[in-house]
Amino acid sequence: MAGPRGEYKKSAMRREQILDAAFTIFSKGGYTASSVNEIARAVGMTQTGVLHHFAGGKVALLRAILEQRDARAQTILAEQHGRDFLAGLVEISRTQETQRGAVQLYTILAAEATDPDHPAHDYFIERFTRITGAVAAAIAEVGDANGLVDGVDPKRTATELIAMVEGLELLWLNGLDVDMAEDMRRRINSILTTPI
Repeated sequence: MAGPRGEYKKSAMRREQILDAAFTIFSKGGYTASSVNEIARAVGMTQTGVLHHFAGGKVALLRAILEQRDARAQTILAEQHGRDFLAGLVEISRTQETQRGAVQLYTILAAEATDPDHPAHDYFIERFTRITGAVAAAIAEVGDANGLVDGVDPKRTATELIAMVEGLELLWLNGLDVDMAEDMRRRINSILTTPI
């Protein structure tokens, strides 16, 4: 019984090495300009070896990286509602400041995926729609508890918050002096009757 577990563990470790290499390569050159061969060379494998672990090739690697990034954010927001959910958004911005490579890769992919033929195009549309909806729902919950200043439209404000996060990340990547978490907190507090 120890044999299969050992093989499974070895395979899982190899998948992680491949994902790490794909992450690094996509971060430097973007998805479009990168190749499975380049990723295979980085981990000392053949392209066939990489495809053994990621049968969908470059698209499967891209999906796995994006899902990994989203899983981190979902952990912070799990079971959170209303004000706690909004506070979680601030915490996500704070964790982004320690993950420059992830933020850079995400920003590159988000820009590339504006092309309807890009393999992540539908993913980003679905992601933006889902996140905006979740933020709008949290804002509406706060409103239901009379916690919003007058005139706040949850859907419009959610869109503004998502745009702000995306913009702050881009400015931060370009070396501007921004504090993503505190800027988010300040903007969120501007819609609340009691600050977070």
